[in-house]
Amino acid sequence: ILQDGEEIEFELTDKGREAFSMTPIYTSFCEFIPVLIELDRYLFDPNAGSVQENLQNLMEDYRSFNQTYPNSNLVGWEIARHLEGILAGPILVALGMSEFFVEILEQEGEIPEGLVDVNLPLLSSVMEFFRLLNWIESNNGQYRFTAEGLFYIMRTVAYGVTVSYLPTFHHVPDLLFGNPNIIWKRTSKGLETHVNRRMNVWGSGGAHSLYFRKIDEIVAHIFNQPLDDQPVGIADMGCGDGTMLKHLYNLVKNQTERGKHLDIYPLKIIGADFNKAARLASSITLKEAKIEHSILHGDISSPSAYAENLQQQYHLDLRQMLNVRSFLDHNRIYSPPKKPFHDRSCNSTGAFAFRGRWIPNNELKQNLVEHFAAWTEYVNKYGLLILELHTIDPELTAENLGKTTATAYDGTHGYSDQYIFEVDVVLEAAKEVGLISDPHYQARFPDDKLATISINLFQATG
Repeated sequence: ILQDGEEIEFELTDKGREAFSMTPIYTSFCEFIPVLIELDRYLFDPNAGSVQENLQNLMEDYRSFNQTYPNSNLVGWEIARHLEGILAGPILVALGMSEFFVEILEQEGEIPEGLVDVNLPLLSSVMEFFRLLNWIESNNGQYRFTAEGLFYIMRTVAYGVTVSYLPTFHHVPDLLFGNPNIIWKRTSKGLETHVNRRMNVWGSGGAHSLYFRKIDEIVAHIFNQPLDDQPVGIADMGCGDGTMLKHLYNLVKNQTERGKHLDIYPLKIIGADFNKAARLASSITLKEAKIEHSILHGDISSPSAYAENLQQQYHLDLRQMLNVRSFLDHNRIYSPPKKPFHDRSCNSTGAFAFRGRWIPNNELKQNLVEHFAAWTEYVNKYGLLILELHTIDPELTAENLGKTTATAYDGTHGYSDQYIFEVDVVLEAAKEVGLISDPHYQARFPDDKLATISINLFQATG
C-alpha cells in the first residue's frame, strides 16, 4: 500500500499467473449464474429441459477438469473446487428451502422410490450431480445418500447467506469496471436487487442456532437478576425472520426467574428491521409462535430515530430494553466521519469501499467509533448484546483455504459495501466510546486466530 485509500500496487505470484491461464473454464459456469439465482423456479418444472441440458454440459466440464487435476497441491484442483461449489451451493439451498430433503432425512438417507419424478428433468440431473460428487450410492437398485452426502444435506442452511448474494456476483463486471452503484438499485416494489433477501433471512436464521448456546447463557443471567433490576424487554435491531426473538422469548419464559412472573412483569418483544421482507417474516414467525410483539422499521445507523419511533408507536423506551442484534453492525450504511481521523491508527487488514470509493481503514474505524457512540445512551443501562461477523488477515485465509468462512464472506460483503473488521478492531472501537465487552461472556468462533464470529455483551463504563 503506497498511500492508504489512494494508491496500491498489485503483483501476480507464480500461482496467480497459473490460475489466470485457466480462467476460460469459468466462463460457462458464470454464464449459468442467472439460472442459479432462480434455481427454485426450475427444479420442479417439467419444462426445464433446456436448463437441464446446460447443467449436464457443466457437469461434464467439471468432470473432465476435475479428472485432469486430481492432486490437491495443483492450482487446477482448487479451481475444480470453485466449479463444484458454484453448482453445489445453489442446488443445496434451493432444495433446502423447498424442504425436499425432509423425507430423505427421516429415512436416514434412503431415497424413497418415486421421490425423484422422472418428469422433472432438472431434478434428475441434480441427483446425477450428487452421484458424481459421491454423495449418493446405489445398492441392488436402491439409492441412498452416503455419510458425506448426508453431512451436506443436513447443512443446506449454512449456504443460504452466501448463495443469496449470487445477484451481486453476477454484477461483478459492472462493480469492477462500470457502475458501482448498481447494487443499490431496487425493484419497482422497493425490493433489493443485489441479494435474495428471503434466502438471506432463511440462511441467517438457521445460522443463529450455532451460537444460541452462548447467547442463552448471557440472556439467562440477565433475566435471573432481581425482577426490578431487569430490562422491560428485548429489542432486536435487524430481526430478520424473527428466529432469534422467538428463541429468546421462549428461553426467558421457560428457563429464567422472569418467566415465572410474566403476568406481573410481561416481557416486551421488539423487532426492528430496515427491510420490509424481514419485518414481514418476523411478524409471521412470532404470530405463529403466539408471542405478543411489536415490529417497526429501524435503521442501525440511526438509533435516535429508532428510539423515537418506538416511543411514538408503542410508548416504549429503548433505554429500558436489552438491545440485541446479530450480524448487522457490519451492514450499516456508510457515512463520512464527523470528526477528524487522519491521525488515527488502524491495524485492520481488510479492504473496504462505498459506492466504488475505496475507504481508508483509519477513516472506516472512525466511522465505527462514531457508530458505537450513537448507541451508547440507549444501551448504558442493560448493555448491548452483539453477534457479529469478522474478517481475518488475508494471509491467514490463504493458508487455511477450506477451513474458514472468510473466503466466502470477504467476497459477498466486500462487493456489497459491508464492513467486516477483525474482532480486535471492533473491540477497540467500542472501548473508545466506553463500551466494554464483559470478559465472562465473550466468545469467538473458532476460538483461535481464524475467528470470524464473535459474541460480546458490551457494558457502558460511563
